[in-house]
Amino acid sequence: MTSPPSDSVVYGLRRPTMTDAREAMHRVHGHTGRSTWARLIAAAHLTGEETDEPALLRLLEAMTTLDPVSRLCAQALRIRMTSYTELAAAHAITGSTA
Repeated sequence: MTSPPSDSVVYGLRRPTMTDAREAMHRVHGHTGRSTWARLIAAAHLTGEETDEPALLRLLEAMTTLDPVSRLCAQALRIRMTSYTELAAAHAITGSTA
C-alpha cells in the first residue's frame, strides 16, 4: 500500500507540516510565539525549514519538553497526524472517492 503525497487531502484532512506547527505555536503563545518557536527549533536541533516527517516528529517530541501549552499543541498535532494516517490508509483500502 502506498501513502498519499504529504500535501494531499483525505476526507477533508491534510497531514500536518512544519508550517502548521509553527503557526500553531505562534497562535497558542501569542506575543511570545516567535521566541518560543526559536527555542523549540533550537531544542529540536532543526532549522525550521525541514519538510520531512522525521523532522516533524523530532519537533513534536521537543515540543513536549517545553511547557504545558506546547505539550497540548504537540498532542493536538499528533492527533491530527494519526487521524490523517489512519484515514489515508482506510481511503487506500476502500478506494473511496470521498
